[in-house]
Amino acid sequence: MQLTLIYKLGAGIWTPLTVLFGWVANLLYEYFGSYGLAIIFLTIIIRGATLPLNIRSQKAMMKQQALSDKQAEIKRKYPDDKQKQEEELQKLFKENGISSLSGCLLPLLPILFLFPMWYVVRCPLQYVMGVSESNLKQIGDLLGLKSVTSDNIPLVNLLTKDAGAMVKAVGQGLIKVEQVLDMKFLGLDLGLTPSWNPSTISGDPGTYVPLLIVPILVLLTTIAQTMLTSFTKPNAKQKKEEKKRAKLNPANNQPDDPAARTTKIFTFLMPALMLWTTFSLPAAFGFYWIVGNIMGILQIILTYFMFTKPFEEKTRELKEQKKNAFKKKSQLAAEAAGGSGKKKK
Repeated sequence: MQLTLIYKLGAGIWTPLTVLFGWVANLLYEYFGSYGLAIIFLTIIIRGATLPLNIRSQKAMMKQQALSDKQAEIKRKYPDDKQKQEEELQKLFKENGISSLSGCLLPLLPILFLFPMWYVVRCPLQYVMGVSESNLKQIGDLLGLKSVTSDNIPLVNLLTKDAGAMVKAVGQGLIKVEQVLDMKFLGLDLGLTPSWNPSTISGDPGTYVPLLIVPILVLLTTIAQTMLTSFTKPNAKQKKEEKKRAKLNPANNQPDDPAARTTKIFTFLMPALMLWTTFSLPAAFGFYWIVGNIMGILQIILTYFMFTKPFEEKTRELKEQKKNAFKKKSQLAAEAAGGSGKKKK
């Protein structure tokens, strides 16, 4: 009931993206002849389209990291004036072409794409195979199925398993045989919803036990992506040391970072959201999460070696240069002091 209500409320808002995703999925299904491969490559295309935004965000993050000393200085300068701190930080970001808002918005992209994919996997006959909503309603009335316009999966299952139902629907000219998808992939029925309920699993273990691999892979790839993100952040080791120092001395606290706060929230929110949707929607949606997570992992590795690692090496090099320059300056000062002392004697 709740899913149907959400569907009705959101369908109109997300229609353009849903139609686009469905059209691409149709092309992929026609090309591969496999619903599973269509979902996988659709996910690759969607996540690939966001790659430039993620790279841009990574560059902004490194710019912000490079300004960490100046940010800390602002906080030390205005310790009791949060408003002044925020004004000076925004001024600093603006002067250096950094938008903290982009870092906050980027984690929302998976949510924005979530709803169109929701409709695509729940209504593949309508959005992927092009069966009109009016025809779906008539087929539902003909075969005694309710809510088929908001959830096509029961209709797909009935038409696939009941030859008589297929003959009736095709005979009325409401659907073509080739418009009924084959939702089997790697031995899994992607039209079925994984279940954690023991009674459901024991009722048909041959079907529902293999489906559990989908939520398991969703969870594992999510954890892997989260851990990799943490390990490959610019100057991750340095930030850990700064946190330790901040506990001992509050003056060392770094300014609040809106992007970091948002990322932290989504670190805990996304796994819960992924598991909930995996156990609430057809297994095809779980494939969307799994492939998306794998794409995310590859993207993290790519941006690390392309941008983060060179940035860290350059930062270390500059620090070493400053350290050597300071030593040299101190040495010269000491020598000058020693020389002037000798002259006085």
